Amino acid sequence: MAIQTGTKGEFGKNQDSDKVLRFTLGERISHWVHAISFFLLLFTGVGILSLVFRPALAVVGGVEAARILHRINAVVFVVVVGAMFFIGDAKYHWEWLKLVFRFTKADWQHIRAFPKEFFGGHGDYPAQDKFNGGEKINSLLTVFGSIFITLSGVIMWFASSFPPALVRWAYPVHDLSMFLMTAAVIGHMYLGLLHPDSRAALPGMLHGYVSSKFAKKHHEAWYERVKKGME
Repeated sequence: MAIQTGTKGEFGKNQDSDKVLRFTLGERISHWVHAISFFLLLFTGVGILSLVFRPALAVVGGVEAARILHRINAVVFVVVVGAMFFIGDAKYHWEWLKLVFRFTKADWQHIRAFPKEFFGGHGDYPAQDKFNGGEKINSLLTVFGSIFITLSGVIMWFASSFPPALVRWAYPVHDLSMFLMTAAVIGHMYLGLLHPDSRAALPGMLHGYVSSKFAKKHHEAWYERVKKGME
């Protein structure tokens, strides 16, 4: 999700605060609705797809109940998150979408250094903006994964309205897109929950603020711009 740009109040209640606002309330709602609906879709989808995991669907009332729950969450996954681009903190959602498609030299340097960063080190790369190169890659996987899952899901749901050949292609596209997004989510959770350096970003998605130390270390170009806006 997007990081808020330089506006009053981003350094907490006063300028002496050691925290900076990274995510607005609307952005956090969008993120958690997306995350929760994704995991429910993953759980019900894997159970429907695989006989091995199907017994686990007993917790939601069996496979038929899971099919209904899957479709309900599919609507939430698409409609609620999509609506956040037009209500609430809409401008920050559009800013996020615009920025993740724009890669700078600094982004590519971060991407090259990311393997070292991923395994606990600190790569050599220049000051990063609102999103570093790795976050942009993750965001693009989310964007395109969501698009392909949604389009293929619509075709599968309303199969009688589409050519049979298109319906046959929709199933593997749907499954492969979900597997790709699941892999991205696993990496995202590792960095957000377990990584010794980057897990300091988690408070930003819980209550909006991250420490100024974290912001300067990981997003110095953005941090300095926000700080200048407060002077």
